[in-house]
Amino acid sequence: MFALILGFACNISFASTPMQRELKVYVDDREVKFPDAKPYISEAGRTMVPISAVAESFGAKVDWDAVLRKVTITYDDIEIEFLPDYVEDVMLVRSIEKNQRKTVQLDSKPVIRNDRTYLPYRAISEAFGYKVYWDEKEYKVIVDTKDRQPVFYINPGLSDNDYECIANYNTDFDNLAQVLKRTDVEIQLTDEMRESYLYRAKNYIENIIGNVDYSKEFEPEFPTAPFTPVMEEVYNDAVKNSIIREVKFIADPSDIEVLMIHPIENRPYKVMVLGRLEFIYHEASDEYLEKFGGKLKKGVRYSTKIAVTFELKPNDAGLGHAILDNTFEEIE
Repeated sequence: MFALILGFACNISFASTPMQRELKVYVDDREVKFPDAKPYISEAGRTMVPISAVAESFGAKVDWDAVLRKVTITYDDIEIEFLPDYVEDVMLVRSIEKNQRKTVQLDSKPVIRNDRTYLPYRAISEAFGYKVYWDEKEYKVIVDTKDRQPVFYINPGLSDNDYECIANYNTDFDNLAQVLKRTDVEIQLTDEMRESYLYRAKNYIENIIGNVDYSKEFEPEFPTAPFTPVMEEVYNDAVKNSIIREVKFIADPSDIEVLMIHPIENRPYKVMVLGRLEFIYHEASDEYLEKFGGKLKKGVRYSTKIAVTFELKPNDAGLGHAILDNTFEEIE
């Protein structure tokens, strides 16, 4: 059977570690048993433990796709995937219920040895929101599942399925353009182009995925438009949660970045508009409000940072992608 290995990085050196000591792994106060592959410390000073035993000890399911050579670990709403043979040291983390996903950088490349895959411990701790500790005195690793942190932040400025949070990019809004740019982009935008991109971003946020009223019938003005299914999904979410939400997208024409130039036509192909989103919930179910731990109240106006990206192609009219800040704050 293909065994999967998870690596734990410890603040110890390989040379000073007593090799004869038995390394132990605990999930909370339960010791994890390893019937075949045993934990060990690599020459790089990393503690390697079988991922299957650790993941399954707190209920996660681990699958190996021999054809794609892909590892999938699933627990609750979170699914992580990685390819041991992939050239980049990354793994994909996604929410099964929500349209949220992020790429997590691994601090060392997965390695296959003797039909076993070795992976850094942060793969599982970051993916499922658990903290991991190294007890040097007891010579053991402890996975703490009692104080679980959010894997994906939720910002109520937009419906859960229609944005990503800035935390998924491991940066902040000041550096977002540099993260998203494909190449060194040098192109001058006219005032007309900037106004056009700003209008498109504002329309997408306010009219397609932002403003919604569950008490009214869903009657799309353009039933065959490519953005209509998105609007219907937002409306259905509003009906489910009794939402009446009003949003306002605020940005300046100067806050526009070109992320990609068309390789043949030498024109902007993908752009980003940075701005601020103001929103207020006139109505929402108690169950929906409870998701935000008392931070969201009806009848109160809030503000959050936002970035909107979209590609400039004919068959993508009206569609875009929103990135929100992790937090929102009350405004006058």
